Amino acid sequence: MFKLTSILAAVSMLISGILSCTQLLPYDTDGRDQVENVILLIGDGMGENHLEWTKDELGIDLVMDDMPLRGYSKTKSANSPITDSAAGGTALSSGIRTGNNYVGVYFADPLQTYSTPTNITEICESHGMRTGVITTDLTTGATPSAFSAHTNDRGNNDKIIAQQMASDIDIIWGNTDEDFNAATAEANGFTVIDSEAEMDALRNGSKSFAAFNSSLWRTETGTDDPTLSEMTEKAIEILDNDEGFFLMVEGAHIDKHSHSNDEKNMMIAVQEFDRAIEKALDFAKKDGNTLVVVTADHETGKIVYRNGEYKYTRGNHSATDVPLLVYGSSNFIDNGEAVNNYMVPRLIAASLGFEQSEFRNVQAD
Repeated sequence: MFKLTSILAAVSMLISGILSCTQLLPYDTDGRDQVENVILLIGDGMGENHLEWTKDELGIDLVMDDMPLRGYSKTKSANSPITDSAAGGTALSSGIRTGNNYVGVYFADPLQTYSTPTNITEICESHGMRTGVITTDLTTGATPSAFSAHTNDRGNNDKIIAQQMASDIDIIWGNTDEDFNAATAEANGFTVIDSEAEMDALRNGSKSFAAFNSSLWRTETGTDDPTLSEMTEKAIEILDNDEGFFLMVEGAHIDKHSHSNDEKNMMIAVQEFDRAIEKALDFAKKDGNTLVVVTADHETGKIVYRNGEYKYTRGNHSATDVPLLVYGSSNFIDNGEAVNNYMVPRLIAASLGFEQSEFRNVQAD
């Protein structure tokens, strides 16, 4: 028995050591410009050529092109050169590489037997900041889940919803699914809304869960529900406070329309995502203490420019590096720099003045 216990203890220490090493990869975070608020906007599936094709086809400019720092994010997962949204979202939320299909858990410990990574939402909450997660997808989609839950399967909607309900997140907005229960949300302090009018009626400091049911990605929905840019503007208004806030905004339908190679609707989704960025930048320019970061979890469709035209070359994800755009910091990245996607939340934490060690192991419940 003593020998078995010793072996188990040694295995536990080894796994913990491996997990700690994945958390604390060296990176220079000294001297980062400091901010009080962060707005992270994720264009799911958005590669550089999604933007170029949209501008070329529609003859428009994009607000995000005027952001002063422009680099790239490398997107592979722990078990594949091509990530999915679960692993990509986890890298952007928790500062680690994990396996495809995993949400907010370690690749070496998907069942959270030994530990669970801390995500940037949780770190900001521990410092008294307000937090929000909004999306055009289901609230249980892989990307919003990466900022609000921990599970070994992105399809565990019931577990994701339960964790979101128990969380300290102030705003969770998106389309709802069958696992959502309004009574449970209200019992956990959320005001449940399902229309733009109810969203507009919310006041600064309120806690709310949006159970919308329409095409939030469009520039105009034609329904009682808001667009992504309208959600972004209102979320900022609600979260703004003296202690600071963190807001994640996902434009999910760049990815969804790229899976079906639907360039027309992809471009509409890009335009609306850009309008959400404009709302974030409008606030940041007035506030003077807000960092705005725009990136993607991966590229979808492997769009190429060939024979004088852009075209999709596949219906799934690719390993192409994605844009990383920054406003509100002169040294978040260098212009043209390509960084690993897991560095994004670490650099956000550094810009907020938080120690990198805060991305530490947290014991599973």
